[in-house]
Amino acid sequence: MFDAVVLAGTGKESELTRLENVSNKAFILLNGRPLLAFVLDALRATPEVGRIAVVGPPENLAQFAWKETILSVPETGSIPENILAGYLALRPRRHFLIVTADIPLLSAASLDDFLVQSRPYLSDFYYPIIRREDTERRFPGAVRTYARLREGVFTGGNVFLLNPAKVEEAMPRLRRFVALRKSPARLAGELGVSFIVKLLTRSLSVAELESRLPDLLGLSGKAVFSRFAEIGTDVDKPSDLDLVRREQQSFPM
Repeated sequence: MFDAVVLAGTGKESELTRLENVSNKAFILLNGRPLLAFVLDALRATPEVGRIAVVGPPENLAQFAWKETILSVPETGSIPENILAGYLALRPRRHFLIVTADIPLLSAASLDDFLVQSRPYLSDFYYPIIRREDTERRFPGAVRTYARLREGVFTGGNVFLLNPAKVEEAMPRLRRFVALRKSPARLAGELGVSFIVKLLTRSLSVAELESRLPDLLGLSGKAVFSRFAEIGTDVDKPSDLDLVRREQQSFPM
């Protein structure tokens, strides 16, 4: 069984949160239920998932009727700190899932596929990538952020698998990496000139991307090719929420 940490922490105010009149997008209502609730449904429906820790604002989490397998963990600030808080609450003995709370179309099938493809769990970190054609086939008109690699054009998923033995060791580098995201010049310096040139010329391979993880995060990593677009369809902007609402009307969840 795999434990799971769900990240439902409060982020910065955005156009989406202002329009929906919420402080935290995980609690935007979709057919009367928070986005977070749909993520929990998918996790509960996945046979290989055991305990679940939800990290977020206590005042919002209190609305849920928590089952024995779900822990409510107060948010502590940044994404790295919330990951650490969830990890410390569960103390998983094997690789555990990290899932963001803003992917309400997540399915048990997509989670099961990701876990199966990650076998035999020899790397520290697993991350799903989805081909552009799979996303556009599943969600025509969806606007996602893509990266062009040697093997094709991909978007990233919002589900991760992490080795618990590496969590505390990786925290300093993870905090630094998250901070560097706000400074493209400094991030480019960390990645190296040759890496940036290959990325810009679209000649960077998935294997080369994986090879940079030990330097960046102190973790060995593996990309997992997923055909399930819903694993990377997060709700960041009003158009994303419109897509999810249309999808729910067509295929009620």
